[in-house]
Amino acid sequence: MEGFIEHLRDLFQKGGPVQYVILAASIYGGILVFERWLKYRSISSRMDELLTMIYEVTEIDDKTMEKMDKAFPMGRIAWVAWDSRRLGREGMLEKVRVRFSTEELYILRRLGAVAIIGSLLPMVGLLGTVVGMIVAFNAIAVYGTGDPKILADGISQALLTTEAGLITSIPLLYIHQMLTDQAELITRKMDTFSTHLIQVIPSA
Repeated sequence: MEGFIEHLRDLFQKGGPVQYVILAASIYGGILVFERWLKYRSISSRMDELLTMIYEVTEIDDKTMEKMDKAFPMGRIAWVAWDSRRLGREGMLEKVRVRFSTEELYILRRLGAVAIIGSLLPMVGLLGTVVGMIVAFNAIAVYGTGDPKILADGISQALLTTEAGLITSIPLLYIHQMLTDQAELITRKMDTFSTHLIQVIPSA
């Protein structure tokens, strides 16, 4: 274990400051991914239950509304529709549309940040490559080609940061696409729920 830690420390020392930037960005991206995964998992588990419930009723009443949890997007949409039922179908539909847009943004938030981080990581690695090559060429200018170790250190820094940028970027972008697909599925189910909801809430 100590040998592995020492190896990692050596890699970061060779990679230079850019390597730490890549590490910090990838950790932050990982935190965002984990948060979105937990959120989507929670929403999906409750969403199927609410969809089943709303398909089983022909008209929503107070007892049904008690099961609409405001902690979840569809529950909040249901309560907006219920509270605006005195406005008639058109008024209720308008209120639901506004709330739906808000909830959609809530579901999609942070995905853009994950995509940006995933896209920038290879560019940060490329920056490390440029810095490493500058170090290598400066070493040649000062010491000539007589000391291959100095030249090798610069090239090593260049290769390590490029590798780190790609290694962290590829899985992050892949997971981002998976989360995006899941968010779109949740949004489609939410749209189906909202459409059916308007039909089964009685106008006051």
